Amino acid sequence: MANLAPVAAWTLPDVHHFARRAGFGVTPEGAAALQAQAPGAAIDAWIDGTGAAYDLTAFTTALATADVVLEPQVNANTSVAGSVDVPAVPGPHPFLVEGSDAWRNSLNTAQAAWAWRMQHNPYGFQERMALFWHNLFATGQHKVDNAALMLKQIQLFRAQGLARFDDLLVAVSKDPAMCIWLDSVLNNASGSRIPNENYAREALELYSLGADNGYNQTDITQLARALSGWSFTFAEADYATSPANPNQRVAADGRFKVYDGSAIAPDTRLWNSQVRATSYAMHGTGTITLFGQTLDITTTANGWEKGENALRSILTARGANCAQFLAKRLLTHFVTADYTAQDLNDVAAMIQASTFDLRVVMKTLLKSQYFFDAAHRHALAEGPVSWMVRAARMLCPGLAAASAQTPKGFPAWRLVTNNATTFDQAGMKLLDPSGPNGWKEHTAWLNSNTMRYRTKAAAAIALNETRSYNGTSYPLFPTAVTTDWFPAAPTSAQAVYDRLEALLQPGPLPAGVVSGWLSALWPGAFAWDAASQTKARELAFLILCSPAGQLY
Repeated sequence: MANLAPVAAWTLPDVHHFARRAGFGVTPEGAAALQAQAPGAAIDAWIDGTGAAYDLTAFTTALATADVVLEPQVNANTSVAGSVDVPAVPGPHPFLVEGSDAWRNSLNTAQAAWAWRMQHNPYGFQERMALFWHNLFATGQHKVDNAALMLKQIQLFRAQGLARFDDLLVAVSKDPAMCIWLDSVLNNASGSRIPNENYAREALELYSLGADNGYNQTDITQLARALSGWSFTFAEADYATSPANPNQRVAADGRFKVYDGSAIAPDTRLWNSQVRATSYAMHGTGTITLFGQTLDITTTANGWEKGENALRSILTARGANCAQFLAKRLLTHFVTADYTAQDLNDVAAMIQASTFDLRVVMKTLLKSQYFFDAAHRHALAEGPVSWMVRAARMLCPGLAAASAQTPKGFPAWRLVTNNATTFDQAGMKLLDPSGPNGWKEHTAWLNSNTMRYRTKAAAAIALNETRSYNGTSYPLFPTAVTTDWFPAAPTSAQAVYDRLEALLQPGPLPAGVVSGWLSALWPGAFAWDAASQTKARELAFLILCSPAGQLY
């Protein structure tokens, strides 16, 4: 039975467990500050992002110099008649793929932008939830082919990741990246046309109910008809030509629209045909029968779009099935993969009782005695992106310290993700899953190949590796052993290990393993000198590479 009653008090290990699962870890000093607060109030603030600790002012300011790598200057494009010129942009600068410069259609730059946010956002829970939803509503750059629209979807998860689940499902269904990814832009049911079922099928199987869980083929076909014409337009001003590739035009933003034959502004383009148009009809008319209910898919009651009532009926007609589906995903990501059938039923019942309000659901789950059960501590294998970001959070300078340095003390994330291979090789090609089912979690993250690349990442983080770019050498993860890792000089090899264990928080390591490491690194008398600082890096590398170092 999952005891969902809240804990009345918490210990430092409890705080670290919570911070690893509900964010990307917290330093020992941060954990002590949290542990001094009542768990209920501290967890509320963590989830809501309220209070001085979650002030985003410095974070937003730091975005202007987040990318420490100087991008090559790009000349304005003048080679295509009628194109929108994009001026040269000198570095350093923010990760411009998020703004009007969407022609910087680079996956690895987009990955770097998000990794930086995960590392430095004071409101870490917002990024954790975005990462969770990115896996559930998995959408990929290789088909969307637009980094700006991919990051727009991630911003949607930040903004609505704690909304009611039906509101989130509707918002994702209207999202431009999703409309491209699962062919909503091709779903035409006007007249006697047969609708494209791709999105409707995945909306039921992967995004709300689970395979064969409360629906049939007729429901898929009927939902597809309801969602026909769900697409988007974009303004001419947002349709720029890439200076690097004059044949590539990239929309910086998209605006949802049901293509029902109603007028389209003359300064906009339809995504489907990428030509100017004043009207276009793809949406079906009349009624459908979904889950045994008859629905008018032309109604705009409640301020909903045409067909939206069908999408929302998933929760009203199949609420119990949807709650079970969500409970499985939440338990596997945040608590344990070894839940019992009763645990699943208890969490699903809580989700339904919370009327699918995700803020209430997450607060109940993450405050619960069930979540803090000792059996669940270090019981999950951590995903590679979370693992890498958490290590960077613990070993690299914090936001204030990094911002004050010259050059900035931020990781060169764009070199880490160069050619979009680092995350991919470690098992999670961020922003580009191979399919709409996303990535499997827990032990599926680990195999002999992904561990090999985790080891490479651990070396980059712990051993202060550098990489050359355009003749300049950049530290991939700038770290200072003395100031960032050890507030006070350690007086023994054991003290070095104790501090690194507190920072990196691996699962329990056998005493014999730790003893062997320390004996090998410091066979003689201990002195805290330059040689010992190098050995401290090597010890951090060993911890990160250990089996226990993959657990969180």
